[in-house]
Amino acid sequence: MGANCLLISANKMVSPYPVYPIGIAYLSGALVQNGHHVQHVDVLADGSTEKLSTLLNERNFDVIGISIRNIDTVNSSFSEGLLSHIEEVIDIIRKQSTAPVVLGGPGFSIMPAEILDFLGGDYGVVGEGESVFPELIDKIISGEPIAEKLFYGSITPNPWIRPVFYDSIASYYLNYGGMLGIQTKRGCCHRCSYCSYPTIEGRKMRYRDPKEVAEEVQRLGREHQARYIFFTDGVFNDNRGHYLQVAEELIRLNNTVPWCAFFRPQHLSREKLKLLKKSGMASMELGTDASSDNTLSGLNKGFTFDEVHRINEDAVAESIPCAHFIMFGGPEETEDSVLEGLDNIDRLPPSVVFAYSGIRIFPGTELYERALEEKILKQDQSLLHPLFYFSPHVSKEFIDRELHNSFKDRTDRIYSDDDMEVKIQMLHMMGHDGPLWDGLIFGKLKRLSDYQ
Repeated sequence: MGANCLLISANKMVSPYPVYPIGIAYLSGALVQNGHHVQHVDVLADGSTEKLSTLLNERNFDVIGISIRNIDTVNSSFSEGLLSHIEEVIDIIRKQSTAPVVLGGPGFSIMPAEILDFLGGDYGVVGEGESVFPELIDKIISGEPIAEKLFYGSITPNPWIRPVFYDSIASYYLNYGGMLGIQTKRGCCHRCSYCSYPTIEGRKMRYRDPKEVAEEVQRLGREHQARYIFFTDGVFNDNRGHYLQVAEELIRLNNTVPWCAFFRPQHLSREKLKLLKKSGMASMELGTDASSDNTLSGLNKGFTFDEVHRINEDAVAESIPCAHFIMFGGPEETEDSVLEGLDNIDRLPPSVVFAYSGIRIFPGTELYERALEEKILKQDQSLLHPLFYFSPHVSKEFIDRELHNSFKDRTDRIYSDDDMEVKIQMLHMMGHDGPLWDGLIFGKLKRLSDYQ
């Protein structure tokens, strides 16, 4: 007999836009496949913890899982720890249920032991939970003594299980841009100095069957009325070319659902962009990360800003809206490279640029080791509370001042989270679909395309 499982999405971040908790969609599919009964509560979609409290009064659960997507806002200009939201959820559970609490999710997997201890969870699942979580549930309901606290998901060649989306929750996200997510691969082989993705998903790439991905796009449109798809891979354009196979399958199915993804600005020719657009790509987000060759090198990005510029030009020529995510203050940053970077950003119209000051330091990264060497942090220092790396050659005050001066009065340049939320709300009220930021430049691209 299967267990009664409650899965809770505890994420409350909405910047730059709300994202359906796809990890729980895959985990729900795995639990159902293993004969368990699943109910899903989403704190963000429900607007409060009131539904959770009511549900716990009405039903008994054998296991309660909490997905932690973010530890904090990872933004030094709007730095806020988010674990207090999880504490509130756990407090409600402890008052109304005796079920063991299992923590998991990408945020949890970055610092699992410390977060488990801080929040007082009973168990934790690190990494992919599709196989290990059902095994843990079997042990719990059998009454078998469990000595371990942390369980590590194995990285298997074929982790893919059909995800389960809940209409009652999906409707919230569909109301904010009509968008649902799909994952086409896991793992990251790149070695960006600050990134925690390899810690969460490993470096070994695991690919989902392109035909299955394309059919999933069709299914989400047909069964859940998704008007837009976001491919949630850490990097969509892999070196093997799997992403192009996905595009070809979408073309074969005559896909009409527009989509967006997160790209590495490298090895993207105009011919590839044409193919992607033909398959339904309506916009693209680029992990540019830095805006000068000096800082790109300091982050181990492996490409130059000239390549970023060329890809942006090709995308504009194809009338594909681009958003660049750029961090200032990273390794090797100087006052001169900040000014050079802002000049380089001016070479990117029309596009949206999200700029950030400083880089959140996470354990297990090269940036963490560098911060230790530069005595920005101590060996035993907790990173549960946000700590940001700033190059010793430039001050945060200088970066903030120059960014504000460069970006002021620009609708397509985003530095303040508050500013972003106002613009996103405006586009949402106008009924805009998709990642929403592309509405800030769509008119410019449309006019520009008239001259192509």
